[in-house]
Amino acid sequence: MRAVGIIPARLQSSRLPRKALVNICGMPMVMHTYKRSKMARILDEVYVATDSIEIRDIVESYGGDVIMTSDRHKTGTDRVAEAAADMDCDVVVNIQGDEPLVNPAHIEAVLKPVLEEPDVKVAFGVTPYTKKGSTSDIKAVLDLDGNIMYCSRSDIPSDSRTPVFELFKMCFIVPFKKDFLKTYASWKPTPLETIEYNEYLRILEHGVKMRGVLIHDAKISVDTPDDLEEVRKLMEKDALRYIEE
Repeated sequence: MRAVGIIPARLQSSRLPRKALVNICGMPMVMHTYKRSKMARILDEVYVATDSIEIRDIVESYGGDVIMTSDRHKTGTDRVAEAAADMDCDVVVNIQGDEPLVNPAHIEAVLKPVLEEPDVKVAFGVTPYTKKGSTSDIKAVLDLDGNIMYCSRSDIPSDSRTPVFELFKMCFIVPFKKDFLKTYASWKPTPLETIEYNEYLRILEHGVKMRGVLIHDAKISVDTPDDLEEVRKLMEKDALRYIEE
């Protein structure tokens, strides 16, 4: 099966303006994500999907491949679906552009069930997590078969009666079977998706299972200025940074 990685990127961001292009150790954030995604041998191609000419020009200046999309998309997944519409591939991996510390091995692990299991239409990475009260991180609870039952910006499961010392945080390496991605994009935003500001609830609200793949040592994504400073510190010590260079 042929798998393509697509990184949605836009300039507008309410909590961190021009997030895709912020400088992290001398390179725009989106390029860290792109270069590390290219290291995943399981991906046949990698593209940045954007509506920004500025992002396009910067990515191309680094030798990256870009697909221009509409500026009307409200979610990154909808942007990925447009970019992938005419591609010759079986699986499309949405790799969010604010994951500059993404591990290529994690891409391969999360992609594996979508490639190998006929009934798995979409999968997500989930990683153990102890931080409480962070609304910028989306937490998930899994059923006994490893499928995601629900995901929320609130802390789940609740610790109101029983102490909960470890949660699962979602890591946004999201492989879709291409046919299902097309179906997803045809659905209108759903009630819980809108309330939680979490586009993946659209899948659960339509009754489709989402596989959770446990990955360890996943680093944080960049959603706030504090996240950015933490990632800059982590990047200074990250071994893959030197491979990129």
